Amino acid sequence: MFRKKLTEVAVESVTEYLEEKLEYLKTLDLDKDGQKDVDQITEIVKRCGAAVKDVLDTTDFAKMATGLEQIITGTEMIGKSFDPDKVKIFANEFKVGATKIGELTQLGITEVKNHQKNQHS
Repeated sequence: MFRKKLTEVAVESVTEYLEEKLEYLKTLDLDKDGQKDVDQITEIVKRCGAAVKDVLDTTDFAKMATGLEQIITGTEMIGKSFDPDKVKIFANEFKVGATKIGELTQLGITEVKNHQKNQHS
């Protein structure tokens, strides 16, 4: 019961704090153009919303679907154009090569560090 009441008080406190901060934000004119920032933001959001609506109203979804279908078909064709066995061999060689390059790079870094230590000793 005590925990529940404490939670309610905390929520009310945070809510009041945020309301105060929001009221303060509503008064700001940071760019000093005579128009409150919140009004400018509201106008921008309204214009963007109207533009999105216009885009959606004029979108030819049938063409979009056809294009997406072509992309999927093309991707499948590209995938089928490779010999899967050769791809596996390449992937394995790449993995082994990348691992070896990583090891050699680490050894090179260690060598450079040790060389610098020996010169300063």
